[in-house]
Amino acid sequence: MNSELEAVLSYHQASKHGFKAYASGPRFLDLEIKPDPFLNYRGAPVIKLDTWSEVDIKSELFPTYEQAFCPEKLGPPVLNRTSISQLLFDSFALSVWKKTGSTQWALRINPSSGNLHPTEVYLISGPVPELLENPSVCHYAPLQHALELRAEYPPETWEKLSSGFPDGTFFIGLTSIYWRVAWKYGVRAFRYANHDLGHAIAALTFAAAGHGWRTSLLVDMASEGTAKLLGISGTQGPEREEPACLLAVYPSEKESRSGKISSSALPDFEKLSWNGTPSRLSPAHVEWVEIEKVASVTRKGETGHFSETKTELKPERGVSGLPGAVSGHTIHSPLEAVPLRSVIHRRRSAIEMNNSVYMDEENFYGMLRRTLPDKNPVFDTLPFGPFTHLLLFVNRVKGLREGLYIFLRKPGEKEEFKVRFRPDFLWEKPESCPYDLELYMLVEETLYDFAAQLSCAQRKAADACFTACMLSKFEEPLKTFGSWMYPYLFWECGVLGQLLYLEAEARGFRGCGIGCFFDDPLHETLGLKGLEYQDLYHFAVGSPLQEIGVVTFPAYGK
Repeated sequence: MNSELEAVLSYHQASKHGFKAYASGPRFLDLEIKPDPFLNYRGAPVIKLDTWSEVDIKSELFPTYEQAFCPEKLGPPVLNRTSISQLLFDSFALSVWKKTGSTQWALRINPSSGNLHPTEVYLISGPVPELLENPSVCHYAPLQHALELRAEYPPETWEKLSSGFPDGTFFIGLTSIYWRVAWKYGVRAFRYANHDLGHAIAALTFAAAGHGWRTSLLVDMASEGTAKLLGISGTQGPEREEPACLLAVYPSEKESRSGKISSSALPDFEKLSWNGTPSRLSPAHVEWVEIEKVASVTRKGETGHFSETKTELKPERGVSGLPGAVSGHTIHSPLEAVPLRSVIHRRRSAIEMNNSVYMDEENFYGMLRRTLPDKNPVFDTLPFGPFTHLLLFVNRVKGLREGLYIFLRKPGEKEEFKVRFRPDFLWEKPESCPYDLELYMLVEETLYDFAAQLSCAQRKAADACFTACMLSKFEEPLKTFGSWMYPYLFWECGVLGQLLYLEAEARGFRGCGIGCFFDDPLHETLGLKGLEYQDLYHFAVGSPLQEIGVVTFPAYGK
């Protein structure tokens, strides 16, 4: 094992919570240095984008939520000011303002641990009618719902940049500012920031699908190459933006077969004159050496994985091409009339769950089916995997016995788990389970309180209809691909979390991501030893209780 992997495993162990002690965090929350959740590039030209009121969004019946899973059927997308405005409005903008007493705060379309929002968003494109006269790099400012023009570059550079991609492609870059999360959560912040990136990737993918676009993670890009494209190369200090990933957005009826942009374009970006200086987020900072080290060793070099693995690792979808399709026939979804934009904009995290509400089997199995990568083009954004399976505390699902279950998202792995798990587990498939879903009961027992205990005593894990623990293959992908795969595993969990958020909303329920949990106590419960599998994220789904004393206001004053 090389030194980079040793550093990753050292961080992973150090950032675990246990029953006897939590991972290192701040002794108290110093509100005087709380980071500003909104970054601006002072001095950069600002381009205001179009907004939509709540009434506007509620009146839009199409595309439906179901159509987001078949974006190629929505017709060729139009790239212009309106579509870019809507894409960002439906993925990274504010969703609502909340207020209690004298305190008010904004929520966003893309969720974040503690509402701290380490993720920053950039648009890289050629000319866009009615929006950008020249090829440009822009930073997205969600508070204003505006683009900050960081740089313009010649058409020749855009030709090099977009070479190998379908006509109509543009790019979205994502970065992380770890300090925003470390301020509250300390050493575990690196995990949470990468969960947030997964949520952001999925939020973009859903919004893009509503226009007939697909997204593709450019997995072969080097971190430094992404930094150069975004104008953040060489930045230093606790508030620096770490380059996370670059995604291509392109018409869904076309194929994108490249895992990176041409390296010939990068020298052009090194010569650009960049507009604006980043606003200061905090007057003072606390250093977290463990985060600095793991961020350093997980920076990625340029690779050539894409052409080798894209086809191999992604199984074909059902014969009809529709989510939920199985051999020979199509399962009609109850969500065909649910509007996509309404689901996206009403997504919230459930603060508390109503433990008197039960979920029906149809919705439960429907949600599980959605998480299968071979039934869901949302996962086509990720070129590797799936690595993650769902360990389920089933608390309140009609027709299912209470207990601990596992749902396998990749076929052929049951026997491996049976060898690694405790020998006294039941491995019984519920009689009502559709034949193409691998759901197995491991323990029949009322485990509400234990589910909450494992999730840092958060009652929502007990009061939910079900709570999912995302159990990821861990050591093997790290050894196969290298240390940069560590954040990727959290991205996959974040993508799953965002899917569960929207599935819950579309079906009349609500979800909540849970980043605080006790890692090894769960592994010990299962009988897992070593690092072959690790618990990386928890997620609860149920019926929310109304917040008391909280009032809401429109995101942009319409």
